[in-house]
Amino acid sequence: MTTTAKDIVATVGELVALPDICFKINELVEDPFVSAVSIAELISQDPSLCAQLLKIANSPFYGFPSRVETINRALMVVGTNEVRDMVLATSIINAFSRYHSDAFDMEQFWYHSLMTGLMARHLAGFASTPVLHRDRLFIAGLLHNIGQLVMAMRIDSLVAELVEKARSGNVVPEEVQQEIFELDHGEVGAELMRQWQLPESLIEVAEFHHFPDRAEKYPLDIAIVNIAASSVSREIAEDNRYFGHDDIAEISWRTSGLNMNHVGEALENVLAEYLGIEGAFFGTR
Repeated sequence: MTTTAKDIVATVGELVALPDICFKINELVEDPFVSAVSIAELISQDPSLCAQLLKIANSPFYGFPSRVETINRALMVVGTNEVRDMVLATSIINAFSRYHSDAFDMEQFWYHSLMTGLMARHLAGFASTPVLHRDRLFIAGLLHNIGQLVMAMRIDSLVAELVEKARSGNVVPEEVQQEIFELDHGEVGAELMRQWQLPESLIEVAEFHHFPDRAEKYPLDIAIVNIAASSVSREIAEDNRYFGHDDIAEISWRTSGLNMNHVGEALENVLAEYLGIEGAFFGTR
């Protein structure tokens, strides 16, 4: 019997459930009659989350000249949508933080994911079509490969086989995933996001970041993440190619209006930025 994305997600859903505060904050942000004070009060009920968000707000990710001391201030200078996105990012990272595997390199996975998110955020600023709320591209890049973690949690031994085949053979990981699981990590990540009721743009990026020609409603987001992920992959050691596809789709260049000069400039900024913000998102790992 063929394994489906729903089958895989169903077996790990309880282990990586998002906290209720994610859904509550999203409801408040989407309500035009709710004040920033109410959102700040809700976030402040979770001291750990509050501290993590302030750490991010004061990191080079935003680069504010003066220190952000309160969530109220963060909402003012960062923006409510952006703070909501940071809540989502940190909550998802925390949801997977308890998972450890000998068959799956978590450190390299999150390195690639964070770098891709940073690249996507920078590249969005160069796109020929203006991108509002560039932080949503950061979230899309950060989470684009989340299906790989779900698959790793599902069956460690098969993921070990996947990694070994991808590294030893002249094949891309997606081909090996198709062989072992009869589906790829994009489908799994998209299904998890649907169950989490995440924005449709994030779902579509997760599902089609390796296949931008299949984009439906968000071709620009997918194009940017495709370029970002592939560019980061080429900067990582050869034996880590499992964490990204090496080829940038031609349609991604056409859709985004980006070129290699943009990639080079963004990558230079991201490499410098990464070390200053890793601890803000991951703490001590």
